[in-house]
Parts: sequence; structure tokens; C-alpha cells
Amino acid sequence: MRILVVGAGIIGAALADRLTRPAPGGRPSSPDEVTLVEEHGPGAGTSGTSYAWLNANDPADPDYHRMRTAALSTWRELATEFGDPSWYRPTGNTTWASTDDARALLADRVARLTDLGYAAEPIDTDRLRELEPHVRAPQDALIAHYRDEGYVHGGSAARALTRRARESGAGIVTGHRAVRLNTEGGRVTGVRLDDGRDLDADLTICAAGRRSPALLATAGVPLALVDPSEPGSAAPCLVATTTAAPGVLNGLVHAPGLSARPAPDGGLVMEAEDLDAGVDESASPALMRAVGAELLARARALIPGLSADVAEVRRCVRPLPIDGYPLVGFQRPGLYTAVTHSGITLGPHLATLIDQELHEAPPPALAPYRPGRPSPTTRRHRREGRSATGAPPGPTDTAP
Repeated sequence: MRILVVGAGIIGAALADRLTRPAPGGRPSSPDEVTLVEEHGPGAGTSGTSYAWLNANDPADPDYHRMRTAALSTWRELATEFGDPSWYRPTGNTTWASTDDARALLADRVARLTDLGYAAEPIDTDRLRELEPHVRAPQDALIAHYRDEGYVHGGSAARALTRRARESGAGIVTGHRAVRLNTEGGRVTGVRLDDGRDLDADLTICAAGRRSPALLATAGVPLALVDPSEPGSAAPCLVATTTAAPGVLNGLVHAPGLSARPAPDGGLVMEAEDLDAGVDESASPALMRAVGAELLARARALIPGLSADVAEVRRCVRPLPIDGYPLVGFQRPGLYTAVTHSGITLGPHLATLIDQELHEAPPPALAPYRPGRPSPTTRRHRREGRSATGAPPGPTDTAP
């Protein structure tokens, strides 16, 4: 079967890798011919600019929580295959709450996650100092630690997966954008590139993230994603990195008003949900600089003595399904879609499930997440990982 994967973010790269690897479970390997198409480079889009937190930190939907917990196991297995690479960082995550309401919410979250068998525990300030010696939390804070969480350097991970796919026989086409889906008699037969070439395929998999609706629309196929161009859209956010600050953080820290983790070059990666207001695709350079300055000020309050400066502020546009859940499955003959906000956590696991669907049978785990499900009447925007301090998922603020 000729399979064309459009998009080399973490989902597309993981798919190309999985579809060209030896078949799991001893089943015969499929004679697939896999081609991966990416306009820029692997991991150059959302996967390479996002905060990239690996977690299953939302107890609201037990089934979805179980899928995400399974995805964390898939990441561990994948990292073992690559020899524990530097782009996979299972460092744990520490968070706290200071107000009465926030403490109650965090305590409830920890209890519910513990009931689901997730590694979530309250810790004291002494334990916080052991985990993060340079971080300061208020004495009256309720602190929680999630030891099985971590993060990835998304761009590096996507590039590593793409390299292995190429070594296993995948064709890699970069520097050209898929501008339309080609169809014949109601069946998708491949894509047209921006240089006029047609790439034919028996199956086209759209893993183009936030750009998926535009590509699918060329064949009259809808996709229920939040429009990042709408005023006040929740899809765009700003992520800042700092100059070198080696050793100031060991893992993820989610403090009230700031999320931070180590960057690949020894600096910090920082974001704050409340600073994303008004950050649409037309946000001015002045606004981006102001957000970066505020993130740095918050980091210096969190980490006394931090001497780093802002190195870069980048816009990350997340593919947010309107109801917050993955969009995975066939949409037309010859067309399969795999898009979700939680791409970093779910990417390799979704690749495994999609491989099963294409070569064995539809996995029950994917049944709730088909793209053709009824559109919700309320937008949930499950902003993966954004409420680790305890706020439960709700109509406008949800966690991973």
C-alpha cells in the first residue's frame, strides 16, 4: 500500500517511523511504501515551539486519562529503542497552590489521580528543596509532585523519528507544501504540491496539525478545530526561552502564574496562560517582547538569583479540537486524519494505534475520537496541561 503522510510534526514523524518499522507482536510486516511530506523541516512547526509536557494529569475523563497514561508508556518504550536520547526527559513535574480555593482544587486533583492509579503525591517544602533546590514556594503552599511526567524537545524528537523512518525506507519530501487533496470519483488519491507535482497514494494521512482544515477543505472535508485567526482564539500562545541558566531547574515546575522547564541549550522554556490573552496571529513584536519580559520577571521571582535574559519569544499555534479530544480516523475513501492538541503526549501512541487500524483491526481505544462525531454545543478547548495547579477542566479552561 502506498501511504502518504502530510505533516512531519510529532504525529506525522511518529507515523512514518511506525509504518516503516518491523511489525509489532510478530505479525508479518506490511509492504507499505511510505512517503512523508513537510513544508519546512521535521518538527519545525508547533511540535518544535510548544511547551511539550508529557502527562496524563487530567482525571476528568477516565477513558481519555487511560489513553494518555498508555501514551506515556509508549514514550518510555520509544526512548529505550533510541538508547535514552537527550530529547526525552522523564524528569517529573512539581506544582503548588497558595490560595484556599486553589489548594482545595489541587488536593482534589491529586486524590482523583491517585484513585486512577496515577503517580500523584503531596510533598512538603523539604522534599521540594530536594527536587528543585533553586525554586522557592510560599510556606503555606500545597505542593504536589507527579513523578512519571516529563517533557520532550519536540523538534529534536520529530527529526530523530524522521531520520529513522528514512533509514527504514520512507521517502521524505521537504521544502514543499501540499496545497490540495487530489480526488477521483469521491476517493482521495494523493496531494498536489506547491510546485505542481502530484504525489499519488492509496491512502493519504493528514497529520498537518493546525493547517489540516485548509488542506481538507480542498476536498470538501470539514474538521472541527478552533480557528486561530478568530479574535480571542485559544489556539495561539507565546512561549519564551532564556539564555543559558544551567542547573536552575531539574524538571517541570508549574507555579501559579508560570510554567517552566529546562531548554535544550541549558536555558529555560517558559509560558503562562494568563499572558496569552490577545496573542492572535497579528500580535505585534512589541506585545511579544512585553510578554517575554513579564515571563522573565516571574521566573526571577520563582528562582531567586536567576541571571538569564530572554533569548526568544515565539508564537505557538496549537491545533485545538473544538471539544478538546483527538480527531483520528477515516474521513473519505483514501483519506485518514490524525490531529490533536495533545500531539506531544499522544503522538507515538497514536501512531501505534493507527498502524493497528490499517493492518489489523480498528482499536477500541480510537472509537470515541473519530472526526465525524457530532460537533459539541460547548467549546471545551482542552488546553493540555494548562491547569496543573488544580483547576479542573471546564468550558474554557481544561488540562491535559
